[in-house]
Amino acid sequence: MLKFFGAFVAGMFLSLVGANGWETPKIRDGGASKWEFIFAPYLLAPTIEGDSSIGRLPNVGLNVAPGSIFEHLQFGAMGHFEALYDQRFGLVLDVAYMNLGSGTTFPAVGGSVKSGVKQAVTEFMLGYRFWKSDRAWLEAYAGGRWWHNELKVTAAVPAAGFSRTITENWVDPVVGLRGQAFVADKVSLYGSANIGGFGLVSDFSWALQGGVGYHFTDRVALQLQYKGTGVDYDNDKSGASAFSYNTVTHGLMVGVAIRF
Repeated sequence: MLKFFGAFVAGMFLSLVGANGWETPKIRDGGASKWEFIFAPYLLAPTIEGDSSIGRLPNVGLNVAPGSIFEHLQFGAMGHFEALYDQRFGLVLDVAYMNLGSGTTFPAVGGSVKSGVKQAVTEFMLGYRFWKSDRAWLEAYAGGRWWHNELKVTAAVPAAGFSRTITENWVDPVVGLRGQAFVADKVSLYGSANIGGFGLVSDFSWALQGGVGYHFTDRVALQLQYKGTGVDYDNDKSGASAFSYNTVTHGLMVGVAIRF
C-alpha cells in the first residue's frame, strides 16, 4: 500500500509539474471561469491515543503508532477536494479511510482485546472567504465530520470473553476558521482550526492542522502538514451495545495539490 501510494503520487507529480486543508496554488491571471478546483491525494502517518469501551468490556487504552498501523493496513484511501467560486464561496471534501485487518491487539486488564478495524473520517464544509489580500486569505466555514467505525472484536478477559462486530456512525456539526499566507514567491503557510459536537452528537470534537507548501507552478504544490483530530463520543447505550470512543488521532501529512 505505501509503495503503491508513493509511486502513484510520484507519477502524478512528474506528469503535472509545469484542502481541510490544502491551500490554493497561485491563481492564474485573466482566467475566464470563476470556478477553481483542487484535488490532493495525500498520505497520513497517524498515531492514535486515548481509550475506548465496547460492550461490557472495561475501557481499553489505545496507543497505536504509525508503524503498527502500516503493518496491519490492508487498504487505505486519503484524498482532499475543493471547489471555489468567485474567490469567495467554497466547498471542501476530505476523506481518510483505513482498513487495519484483524491483527490489532490492545492489552486489557487480565487479558487482551483483538480487533479488526475499518475507520473512515469524512469532512464536508461550506466556506466564505471574508478577507483577501493578494494571495493571502481567511475563511470561515461550517459543515460536518462523519465518523464510521467498524470493529470486529475478540475479547479474552476474565468473565467477559466474546466475539462480535460493532458498527458505529455519527456526524458532528463543525465550525472553524482557516487561512493561508505566502512567505516567499513559492512558499506558503496554511492553518486551520475547528470545533464541533457540542453535546449534540459527540460531547466534543476538534481539529487543528497546519503546515507549509512549496508551489512548483501555478498548478502543482507539494504539501507537508501536521494534523490532529480529537473526539469524545458515547452512544449512550448499555450492555452489549455500549460504545465509547475518546481519542486523539495526529500525525504528519504529505501530498500533492493539483489545481485545475
